[in-house]
Amino acid sequence: MPPSTIAHKKPAHRIALALQGGGAFGAFQAGVLEALHDAGVEIDACSGSSIGAINAALYFGNEPSRRIERLKTFWNSVSVPGSALREHALQLWPPRGALEHRTVRRMLAEADQTYALQFGLPGFFVRRVDIPWVAGTGNPGDASVFDTQPLVRTLSNLCDFELLNRSPVQVSVVAANVATGAARYFVNHDDGLNGAMIMASGALPPWFPAVEIDGAWYWDGSLVTGAPVRHLLASASPGVSTTILRADLWSCDGPLADNLVDVDIRLKNIQHASRAAFFNETREESQRLKSLLAYALECIDGEKRQSDPQLINAAALAQPDNVRIVPVDYERSQCEAHFKDSQFGKTAIDEHWNNGRRVAEAALSQMESA
Repeated sequence: MPPSTIAHKKPAHRIALALQGGGAFGAFQAGVLEALHDAGVEIDACSGSSIGAINAALYFGNEPSRRIERLKTFWNSVSVPGSALREHALQLWPPRGALEHRTVRRMLAEADQTYALQFGLPGFFVRRVDIPWVAGTGNPGDASVFDTQPLVRTLSNLCDFELLNRSPVQVSVVAANVATGAARYFVNHDDGLNGAMIMASGALPPWFPAVEIDGAWYWDGSLVTGAPVRHLLASASPGVSTTILRADLWSCDGPLADNLVDVDIRLKNIQHASRAAFFNETREESQRLKSLLAYALECIDGEKRQSDPQLINAAALAQPDNVRIVPVDYERSQCEAHFKDSQFGKTAIDEHWNNGRRVAEAALSQMESA
């Protein structure tokens, strides 16, 4: 794909990127990032949650020439060992129809999930020998099924946090305060991002342990935000137009489920996508009300509008945000070739990656022609 004209944007325009959480589906975001990188698109701000936070750290925590290499190294390091050979062997078994093909896909998904639950994933997590099911240890960091120390080492090896914090790109990651339930955004330019903050954003209970930062304990950011767009909107300057590329990994729409594996798939998609959809609906309603308020203010005498403190405040509230959200979403995440979010097989990761690249290239083409 030729270099995008978006890379030569005017200084008064910003490009931001929102990366949602979604386990193995995060490879889709890696494909999106590869497409943006190859197109020469310069990102001004990025907000990530869970696996989106990891992708953001790996991408912006490296020199441009090494970004895609480091992303590939990470996704290779967390894939199920030997899965590529196993899946290649199964492909040699000629399916007799679509039902058999779908059944094999579901069997692979369950096999990979079972492997991860029993043995963990290299470079990511290992199963705890002693899990505190009932009696606690007094340490919230012990209350999990898995130990994520392998991910600590992976991030340390693949992400240059000093470079990430010096980056001109504002990178933020969101985590949930375990004690208060409040969202906490950690920002490279304000807090100085480190491995613990990235780990906190992806600490999904009860599988992964809470992470302590400055005396507070944090869980996965996906618990408190459906999509990390809110922080990008809040930090956008009214005087600067902003385009947010939103890479959501879940879909509200999907086929009816007639087996327990598909029920699990639909359940997770509805849970995650509905919160993101609610945020989008709320924002659209807010924009509509701002337009109505602006119209109502125009019907009031100008001198009164400029002298009445309440009307002055109302005028400030009536200003619409100067933001356009462009979906770069994984709409095919529930197609017949669907893999589960817990399926870290090599074939699954490669398909997600390729889908992300294809969707991003299409979105860029539409933006250029608009």
